[in-house]
Amino acid sequence: MINLATNNDLGRAGAVYREIKRRITELHYKPGEKLSEVRIAAELGLGRSPIRTAISRLQSEGWIEVSPQSGTFIRGLSDIEIREILETRLVLEPYLAGLAAKRIGQAELKRLREAFAVFGDRVSKERLEDYLDLDLQFHIAVYEAAGNKLIAGILINLIDKVRWIRRACVDSPARVQGAFKEIRAVLKALEAHDARAASAAMRTHIANTLEFRMQPLEKAAG
Repeated sequence: MINLATNNDLGRAGAVYREIKRRITELHYKPGEKLSEVRIAAELGLGRSPIRTAISRLQSEGWIEVSPQSGTFIRGLSDIEIREILETRLVLEPYLAGLAAKRIGQAELKRLREAFAVFGDRVSKERLEDYLDLDLQFHIAVYEAAGNKLIAGILINLIDKVRWIRRACVDSPARVQGAFKEIRAVLKALEAHDARAASAAMRTHIANTLEFRMQPLEKAAG
């Protein structure tokens, strides 16, 4: 439930921004869908001003497209943007994984082991949503353990777009199992405090993700 316990338009606009973006990344609002300021204002019990401010911010971030003739629409991400996000991760995340292997603490390793243990050797159909949460939290744990706030900040700013990609571009069962094994390999390297192995395992994971996402586009282009 959106928290509107604030008495100023700026605070309300921030809450509306977060709520609309949540609805986009969780596909409650789908690419191409038209947004109505009137409807959103009615749903949230607000005036139009904070809605407009939130929509302007979302437009600047590329989530929304506003046409004077047609209205306001959910934009989603282009194929080029998806590739660029994954290429950015491919450059930065292996380096952070190497740092994390040197710096991660035992308490965090224990927490991660327990999170992985819930799944056993593979991800069942009933636990696909749980796996998405695990994958997200694992990568955030690597960023934090690495201790480089600048690089972590860049990647954390991409998280909402990564979540959107994961939900909008459906994974095949085989890719889910492959990705699960790949991040377990990163965890194993972290446990061994092996920076080179952790970096290599993370590179393999992101490279395989990039290849999987780009295959349909390459086939269409061919």
